[in-house]
Amino acid sequence: MKSRPIIAFLSDFGLKDPYVGICKGVVASINPEAVVTDITHLISPQNVLQAAIYLEASVPYFPEKTIFLCVVDPGVGSERACLVIKDGSRTFVGPDNGLLSLATDSSRKLRTYVIERGLLNELLAERGIKTGSSSTFHGRDIFSPAAALLSLGIEPERFCSIFTRRPLTINIPEPDISPKRAEGAILYFDHFGNGATNIKSSHLSPLSCPREDLVVELCSREGKRLSIPLKKTFSMVEPKAPVAYINSFGFLEIAVNMADAKKKLGLFEGQKVKVLCKGEKA
Repeated sequence: MKSRPIIAFLSDFGLKDPYVGICKGVVASINPEAVVTDITHLISPQNVLQAAIYLEASVPYFPEKTIFLCVVDPGVGSERACLVIKDGSRTFVGPDNGLLSLATDSSRKLRTYVIERGLLNELLAERGIKTGSSSTFHGRDIFSPAAALLSLGIEPERFCSIFTRRPLTINIPEPDISPKRAEGAILYFDHFGNGATNIKSSHLSPLSCPREDLVVELCSREGKRLSIPLKKTFSMVEPKAPVAYINSFGFLEIAVNMADAKKKLGLFEGQKVKVLCKGEKA
């Protein structure tokens, strides 16, 4: 039996408003056979870096030929391009703002296209699909229809032109590493209030003491200095106690066992974080 096409959908639309449902309705009206699977719609508003990290972490767990529909687009309505990127058997649809850059393999030859809205609308009109013309909801009017057409097996050349520039890239800021400490920052918070940093597990290897002797130092928004133990998992500290660990994406994360670290510890995006050996001065 022929498998149904999969569209993996990631956005910062949230779940309170109708935006996600509308985009899914657009896909269903064009290709009712497509399976739309949600990666997440709870990316922090406009946090393109968080979206890029989540997308990169998610791609390996989807089958080949998946179409990734990605809409975190603070530049919507501007001159930024609307892209389709073919990376091997996988296809990515989203804005040219770096969101797609961590998940696509730049070591291979990517086929990159820019969606031509006029051609897109002509194809949709042939199918009796009425399109919107909003300058602020390209998820509905451009990205979702493009993903749906691709799921029908329509080649991107039918509604795109070759993108002649290199797509924008986004980079995870590199922490400062020395034999005595690793210094980074909180990049985003997840649903539980855990703060993910840009410090990877590999960044801790050069430090001059065993990992069990490392502590995480930071100051809360109110100026309170915090010293947090580095453990393997939450349950290695008492309930409501802070803990640092390497998360499932390979980054140092700060949490409170069975509580919201952002609220309880007064954490914030961009907050400086240091990892150092016990007894070292922060």
